[in-house]
Parts: sequence; structure tokens; C-alpha cells
Amino acid sequence: MSIYVKVMLFQVLMILFPIFVYHLFFNESERRRRKPYSILTIIMIIVLLLSMSFPIRFSEGYVYDFRIIPFIISFIYGGTVPGLITGVILLVYRFIIGGEGFYVVLINYSITCAVLIFMGKKFESFHKNHKLLFISIIFWVNTFIVMLTLFSKNEISQIYFMLVFYTLTWLCLILVVFLIENVNHRMAMREKLQKDEKLNVVSQLAASVAHEVRNPLTAVRGFLQLISDDDNLQGSQRSYIQIALSELDHAQSIINDYLSLAKPNTEELSSINISEEVMKTVALMKSYSNIQNITIETDVQDSLFIKGNKGEIKQVLVNIIKNGIEAMNTGGTLTVCTNEKDGWVSIEITDRGVGMTKSQIKKLGTLFYTTKEKGTGVGLTLSYQLIRAMKGKIKVESEPGIGTTFIIQFPSA
Repeated sequence: MSIYVKVMLFQVLMILFPIFVYHLFFNESERRRRKPYSILTIIMIIVLLLSMSFPIRFSEGYVYDFRIIPFIISFIYGGTVPGLITGVILLVYRFIIGGEGFYVVLINYSITCAVLIFMGKKFESFHKNHKLLFISIIFWVNTFIVMLTLFSKNEISQIYFMLVFYTLTWLCLILVVFLIENVNHRMAMREKLQKDEKLNVVSQLAASVAHEVRNPLTAVRGFLQLISDDDNLQGSQRSYIQIALSELDHAQSIINDYLSLAKPNTEELSSINISEEVMKTVALMKSYSNIQNITIETDVQDSLFIKGNKGEIKQVLVNIIKNGIEAMNTGGTLTVCTNEKDGWVSIEITDRGVGMTKSQIKKLGTLFYTTKEKGTGVGLTLSYQLIRAMKGKIKVESEPGIGTTFIIQFPSA
């Protein structure tokens, strides 16, 4: 029995030591992990081969190891391609090792593979507790199939040892998940700190520069308005003055965006009927959409209330609806829907425009990032900040050439 304990501890060491190294020295982004040559994938393949090379041999033809841990982790945190690579290596190496039970392993892991592929995208939206529950279900279903195999072959004497070994395996799997979730949290915090640092720099610049810029703009605008009242002006001169005034207003609008970005006005939150605000904003934007040959369709549930600021909500909706209209260059339909579910009010704004890649979606809300040729990136950054300041969430779903959906959620009031 002492030999079994030593081999089990060695298996635990082979699993946890590489994961600790990954946790301490590597900070791969989620996008990087999904590449076949990511560090996580390489580590999982190494762990898989070591685990299968030094198993516990209970009896002739029956071996126990921790192969399921790198297999599940590759799918859950690497994605379909790294998971399939790990799975293929597992089956090939198991075939090379030989012995009975290969076809049981093939069927068992093929079913598990299909489930992990099917649930891959849904898993990303799970909270940590739900992730742990899902992984535990996958693991114990797999274990139950092994147990049924032992019963069918009348290997009852192994059941107790198998349950002890697989319980230890499950604990190691849960610990690995905790470590990787910790890496994810650390990466998210680092990105948040970087964004906050940028916003802090903009805040200081906005506060110091806005006053100095506004004064000359106000003076220039005033003199242009006085000149425009002159009856001796020619029509062309008057049109030039109007263009200059329009550009000054545009400059003033950009300054206001930077000031709002520096300090959003969300101190006074009150209960507002978001259904009414959505309909008012849609009515406001219809003239702009008609010019662009865009139809706005609505499916707004009545009397949905949230805690927020009417002016800021309107600013967010205008920014996102305007972006959706501009994404459809050749006309089309933009859809605005609202609904309430599980204590959250959702606003969905869907366009049929050019769409975005996953890398572009990830950068949305980052200061100065924009997909438009003449955009500054400030409007969407401000929208993200205002939504979060009102305890809301924003999610973006998009496919290139198909369109984009912005899903904004606020706690219902």
C-alpha cells in the first residue's frame, strides 16, 4: 500500500508543480491560451505524458493516473483546438502503451470531448462556482463510466481503491481550476489598472486644458456670430461662417466628452423609466437614421425601471445607436429591444453592419480605440464608464459581415 501512496503523491506533484510554475511565471491572455502552441497547452501535454508514463498499476491490465486533469483543463481553458490536440495525444499514447481497456478509454473520452466542445462557449459565461460544478459533473460522470466497466468485468475489489484515487484526482483538478482562475483574475485586474491609469491621465489633462481651450473657443464663436449679423456679407461668406461655427461646436463637443470621461455625472441616481428613455432616444435618432437610409425597429417592454441618470442614459444610447447606424453603410435595419429577466433590465441594440472580430470586441471601451476612420474612441469609452458607474454591465456579440449586438444590463429598480 505504501507503494501506491508514493506513486499517488508523485502523480499529484507532476500535476501541481507545472501548474504552480505556470501560475507564478506566465501571464497568458485568454486569446493567447487558445492557440495550439500556447504555454498552457504545452504544459498540459507534458503533464499528460508524465502522468501516463508513471501510473499506479493496481493489477494486470488496470492502471490509474491523472490524465483526465490535463485533458479537461486543455478544453476548458485552452479551447477546442488545444483540447483536441491533447485528446489525440492521450489516445495515441494510450494505444502505444497497450493493454486492455483501450476501446473503453476511446469511447469514454470521445463522449467527454463532445460534451466539452458543445459546452465550451457557455462555460466562458459561468461564474467560478458554476465552473467548478460543471467540471465536477464532467469528472464524476467519467468516473461513473469507469466504475460501470469494472462492475461489468467483475472487478469489485478495485472499486474502493478507484473511489479513493478518483477523489484525490478530483481534488487536484479543483485546485488546478482555482489556480488558473487566480491567473485570470490577476490578468483582469492588471488590465483594469492599466485602463484606470489611462483614464486618470486623461482626467488630469482634461481638467487642466479644458478651461484654457474653452475660453478662446467661446471668444472666437462670439465674434463669428457678430460678423454673421452683418448685412453686407455675401452668401458664400455667410456659409463659410456657418461652417466655422459648426466646427467650433464640434470641438466644444469633444471637450465635453473628455470632461465627462474625467468625471461622469452619476452622483445623483434616481428611479427612471428606461422604456420611455429608450423610445425618446429612438425618436431622436430617427431623423439621422433616415438620412443614412436605416430603419430603426423597436420591441420595447413597457414600464421597466432602473436606477440611473436620464442624461447619462441618453448619452449612452445615442452613442451606441449612432455607432450601429454608421456601421451599416448601405442601409438596413437596426433593432432596439428591452426586456426584464432575473432582476436585470436588458437593452439590446442590434445592427446588420460590418461586424467585428473577437480581438476588436475585446478592445472596445479602451481609451482612444475606434473602428471608425474619423472616430476618437472617447464616446464608447465614456459609455462603458457610465454603464459601470450605474452598476450596469455591457456585453458585445459580433461576427464580421453579419452584424453586432450590444447588450446593456442594469439592475431593475
